[in-house]
Amino acid sequence: MRKRTVEFLLFPLFLIILNFILKIIWLDSRDIAMDEPFSIFYAQVGFSDLFDMLKTENNPPLHFIFLHYWIRFFGISAFAVRVPSVLFSIASAFTIYQIGRKFFSFRSGVIASLLFTFSNYHQLFAHEARVYPLFALLSTLSMFLFLSMIRDSFNKRYFFLLILVNILLIYSHFFGFFILLIQFVCCIWITMVRKGILKKYCWHLVALFILYLPYMSFLLSRFWVSASYGTWVSMPLISDLYTMVWRFSNTPVATVVFLGILMLSLVRFIVEKRKTNSYDVNTKVLVTWFFLPYLLMFLISFKVPVFFDRYVIFISLGYYLLIGVAISYLCPSKKLFIPVAFIAVCIMLMTFHPNIDNKRRIKDAVEKVKELKGNDGVVYICPAWLDLGFTYYYNRVYFEQFREYREKLKSDNIFPVNDVRQVDTTLIRSAGKVVYFEEWATVVDKENRICRMFEERFRNHRVYRIYESFRVHEFTR
Repeated sequence: MRKRTVEFLLFPLFLIILNFILKIIWLDSRDIAMDEPFSIFYAQVGFSDLFDMLKTENNPPLHFIFLHYWIRFFGISAFAVRVPSVLFSIASAFTIYQIGRKFFSFRSGVIASLLFTFSNYHQLFAHEARVYPLFALLSTLSMFLFLSMIRDSFNKRYFFLLILVNILLIYSHFFGFFILLIQFVCCIWITMVRKGILKKYCWHLVALFILYLPYMSFLLSRFWVSASYGTWVSMPLISDLYTMVWRFSNTPVATVVFLGILMLSLVRFIVEKRKTNSYDVNTKVLVTWFFLPYLLMFLISFKVPVFFDRYVIFISLGYYLLIGVAISYLCPSKKLFIPVAFIAVCIMLMTFHPNIDNKRRIKDAVEKVKELKGNDGVVYICPAWLDLGFTYYYNRVYFEQFREYREKLKSDNIFPVNDVRQVDTTLIRSAGKVVYFEEWATVVDKENRICRMFEERFRNHRVYRIYESFRVHEFTR
């Protein structure tokens, strides 16, 4: 009775409270930056404008729609818009524990959920108003239901719940289709799974196809664009096979330890299988969850780069579970398990940073722009997509006005640009001061022609560097 109380009540409660405390305390300590302003901005608009935007966007609508209703009640402060990510991340920790406990062992669930909890990689996502924590949660729920359907193929509830979760999954992120691929491959190559649920899983895929038809044209369009013109993600190096696991593991030391544990468990598994000719279906599903998409996305990236830390978030969940299962498998006795598990968790805990830095100080940069601009300066922003993050801190009222925000910026002599031809030379000729706000401007202005043009037209040029990548240039006569 005491063991069941710990397993079903005390540890889950501890896990939820621990995740909540770690992820809520410093939730708004970092600026709204990178893609967060984009998510918040379009979550404000009506659905017709949202779906017009989605024609050129690489994320399906589920998170935008959820955030749309959330900010109606709670507003667009940094704390408010990030709370859903915290809740999704907490739920992911709980679901990882349940997968470990139900399909492997209580010990496996404890280790896996704690590794996830102390992951800097997931802490960063929990502090972002983006889709990735929701994507991670739906991925874990999907695999939980898939494993449940394998165990109890006659329970129709799992079949219908899997349809529901998987349609939400692929409406949250296009890479949710990799979860479907993992499950389908398991249905084909694992004999017990093929005999038990292959037909049902295929009917499940038919249902998903029908439910996804309204969005199919968007998917095909984005796939065609990415395949034809590539993505902004760079082609991977061979070393990235290691460095990505490093991201999952916080530090190189933890990476080496965890990979060593996986290798030792693999060796023991091969030796014991030769003796007993047996295997665990759930373990094969877990191995497929991690290795199949990890290697496949890496190989695909030499044609269309997709091997990027945000896109592989669903793979990291299988990684933590695999480590938990491997430690339990290598250390069946309590005397050996406790110190090994303690060391594994402590390695993550000691390298964990709850106040994780997103390395963006856009608020400081905007304040500097406002200070330099004064009442009569002209401001140019490059790349143009930086304007949403700028506007969020420059004037919140402007940010909330979907159709008018650029006109409002223009009325204040603030202009987002991607090319030197977009700069109004007549205005520059009469301006006494130009402030040029940029972050990696050479992505769109490869020869840095905008900055060079200002240098040619103005006598004085001062540069203010705002940690980590923002540059504010002041040009005066």
